Parts: sequence; C-alpha cells; structure tokens
Amino acid sequence: MGPLYKFLLWVICLLHMYPILLVLISSVKTKHELAVNSFGFPREFTLTYFKTAFQTMHYFQSVYNTLLIAIVSVIGSVLIASMAAYAISRKNNRFYNTMYVVFLAGLIIPFQMTMIPLYKVMLGFHLINTYQGVIFIYLATLAPFSVFLLTGFVKSIPRELEEAASIDGCGMYRTFFAIVFPLLKPALTTVSILNLFTIWNDFLMPLLYLNDSHKMTLTVQLSSFRGLYFNDWSLIFAGVCMIVAPMLLVYLYAQRFIIGGITAGALKG
Repeated sequence: MGPLYKFLLWVICLLHMYPILLVLISSVKTKHELAVNSFGFPREFTLTYFKTAFQTMHYFQSVYNTLLIAIVSVIGSVLIASMAAYAISRKNNRFYNTMYVVFLAGLIIPFQMTMIPLYKVMLGFHLINTYQGVIFIYLATLAPFSVFLLTGFVKSIPRELEEAASIDGCGMYRTFFAIVFPLLKPALTTVSILNLFTIWNDFLMPLLYLNDSHKMTLTVQLSSFRGLYFNDWSLIFAGVCMIVAPMLLVYLYAQRFIIGGITAGALKG
C-alpha cells in the first residue's frame, strides 16, 4: 500500500472520528461555553451533565431493558434464521425458493409501511407495552438480513459431512446442531453482533410499543432531554456518550469477528 493510500485512509478515519470527538468534547462543556464556543476545546471541564443524565435516564434500568430485549432477540433470531437458512439451502424446490424470496422481500419493504397494521395486531394480542411484543417484532424484522447472510454460508458447507452423519444414524435436527451449526460460527458471530447494534441503537420500535417509563430503552429515555421549546444540548451530548460507550467497546473487541465473518463468506461464496 502506497503512501497516498495511507494518507487517504488517515483522512477518512479522521473524518469519521471527528463527530465522535465533537460529541465527547461538547458533553463536558457548560451551557454558556457550548453556545459561544461550540467547536473548540473546553476551557473548563464539568461532569455535571453526566451525573444528571445518569439519574434522569434511569441508566441502570434502561440498560437492563435494552440488554434484555437485545439478548433475547439476538439469540432467537440466530436460531430461527440459521434453521431457515439450512432448510432453504438444502431443500431446493419451489416452496423453499419462494420462502427465500419472501425473506428477501423483507429487506425491501420499509418498516414504516407496516407500523399501523402491526400496531393493531399487537393491540389485538395484548402485546403493547410488553417485552415479549417488542422481541417478537425484532425476531421478524431481523430475520430477512440474517437468513440472507446465513444462506450463503450454509451452501458453502460440503454435503458430504451431512451424508456421513446420516450414515452414522443422525437425524436432521441432530445433523444440523452437531455438524452444521458449529461450522456457521463466523457467520453467526457476525449476524449476532450486527443485530445487537441494530437493536441497541433503535429508537422507533421501543417508542411505538413501550409506553411504561420503567420498560423504556436507552434511546427512548434520551429523547426526553429534547422538548418542543427547550433543548439541553449539553445533557443530550452526555446521554449520547453514555449510550454509545458500551457498543463502542463491544465493536472495538468484536470488529475482527465481523470482518472475519464477512470475509469468510465472501471467499466461500
């Protein structure tokens, strides 16, 4: 890689890091300094807004709500999508090909088109303002991308392994969980991390289906800092830092798994 490419990569990296640095700097400024010196470094640091945001957002409870919904949704989506991908890739007939097209259609249809009818369905089943209702919706909305990514990985697994397992007396489910599922580890890790980021950063879904303040997620709690006639930007920036920090740490640790999983899929495909 030549020096020009390295220079361009550094420029792109700095352009992506600048908004994060700006939010972090703004979160430790006073309101007055943020108004008169929006883009400069603070002359005096203050952590008051972090303390206020921590208390106002009910941080630990909101983290619990977000993690509960995210972990259950990610585990469920991985299990369902992997089994669906296995069936679609191995049962090459019209029905399963049609099901694959249905999953792909889920990537095209925006969620905003289904909000009103889905809300009526959730209301009919008494799932509004429940963890279960939000988890069910995430399982459905995360399925198209998960199935799309995992199907390519399943097709790359040699059928001879499954035939050998069948000769040894393994049924379909045992073959899947004992042979195929462990071989999908790179893809499953990539799908799990990307789905976790999607749920953690989502605002619309919890806003629509969770009305109880004790069940709200972090992003919905953050929206309470912004009003119609008043915006406390220092408090908002502090809240953003507290929401982004956990997922930033997760990404720094898991980025090699994401890149490795996608790269492995590209090479196998």
